[in-house]
Amino acid sequence: MTTTPASQPPTSPHGRPLPNAGDQPTRALTRGQGAVLILATIPMLVAGALGAWGTYSNVKTVFPDNGTALGVVASGEGATLILAIVYVLLTLLGQSAPTLVRLGLWILPVIASAVGAKLASNSTEAVVYAVTPMAMCVAAEGIGLVARRVVVYRTGIDMEAQRRNAEITRRIAYHSARSQRHPNERVREESALKAWQLMERIGSGDAQLGSGLIGVQRDRLTQGADMALGAMLSGLGEPAPAHPATPALEPGEPTTEPPRELASSTVNLSHTTESRPEPTTRTLTDPTTIHHPTDQQVSREPVLIPSEPAITKPNPITLETTEPNTGEPIETDGGSDEKEQQIATLTHRLTQGDRLTKSTAAQLLGVSPATAGRRLKDARDRISEGTGMYL
Repeated sequence: MTTTPASQPPTSPHGRPLPNAGDQPTRALTRGQGAVLILATIPMLVAGALGAWGTYSNVKTVFPDNGTALGVVASGEGATLILAIVYVLLTLLGQSAPTLVRLGLWILPVIASAVGAKLASNSTEAVVYAVTPMAMCVAAEGIGLVARRVVVYRTGIDMEAQRRNAEITRRIAYHSARSQRHPNERVREESALKAWQLMERIGSGDAQLGSGLIGVQRDRLTQGADMALGAMLSGLGEPAPAHPATPALEPGEPTTEPPRELASSTVNLSHTTESRPEPTTRTLTDPTTIHHPTDQQVSREPVLIPSEPAITKPNPITLETTEPNTGEPIETDGGSDEKEQQIATLTHRLTQGDRLTKSTAAQLLGVSPATAGRRLKDARDRISEGTGMYL
């Protein structure tokens, strides 16, 4: 039997879970809030009742029959009240109101005002008869709006906003697909323009979407500020000397002339300071060992001359041996696994969209900034080459 893995919650670019509508905690109204809501609802009910009674009186002057007058009031203000109650109940159940209910809350008050104006005998009565039904209609819609806001406050879910966003998202998906696959070029252009126009409306009035976007940007701002402060407060170590310190010579200590091969292979690391050759003295052996001038042989300490072969082969001096000692550990073959792991870690963070610098990479890996810089360069090279070693 195959099982379907559970869907993972949406996360931000930094791995933090985004707020979900079903995970919002339920908040209870305080006593003060409940009292204010009750006090605000009572005037709405009173105004609605007075508006219904006034409309009934206006219709009664034209239709003396009580049943006819009550029917007119029920068809206008009464129908609006029923739709408002349905709207409130659907909101309390966490459901969005159908389109007919929303349209009825706008159309029925207009019909009630038109009927009242039609029953009037002159223009003055027409204005009064048209305005009177609005009292009950506005009261019904006000109670429905307050009930909706109470549900949004307690549950954190705005069903109307979610309904609008879902509808706009569906239309954007449709127009995006039609702008790419429709055979008619004109239709493709119109759909592309319509999709961009709908993008302006998505998320309008959705407080939950706004809080989620603000949370993501807050994480990015926090990380950027942390990187900036870390770079400012980390400080710089003491600079290493450009040349290794040379011990001072004793007054009577003999020195030998450096071989030309070694002098030619030495790399001068300082371009601004000119090195001055120090005077060298050659140490002669005992004068008694000097033979007659006719022999033309003088016993001296071995000194390398361009025409003579080197007596001893010195150790080769490369660029790495002439670099200043910065306190960095020399990488050996034994640390290749650790090096690959560090490069893979930086590569993974770069592919996730993180902006790494030498200082942040050093803090992440626990190494010096120079080593972190080399690891960061290797990670970027692997991403650009697409070798797949960072997966």
